[in-house]
Amino acid sequence: MSVLLKIVAVVLVAIGAFLVYAVIHAMASAGGAKTGVAIGYIVGAILLGYVASWLWRRSSRPKTAST
Repeated sequence: MSVLLKIVAVVLVAIGAFLVYAVIHAMASAGGAKTGVAIGYIVGAILLGYVASWLWRRSSRPKTAST
């Protein structure tokens, strides 16, 4: 299960990195980027990074004995 959580965390970080790349690429383009969309992408990337961090830490916890 911990391997699956780490794989999901890596995929979420990759999606977040792509969102940041999309904003940078849109800012550099001739048409520019829409401010609301750019802010939404950055907020989405931050949230994905937070969830990925939470999943990674959760997968690294030692197993506790259940009674």
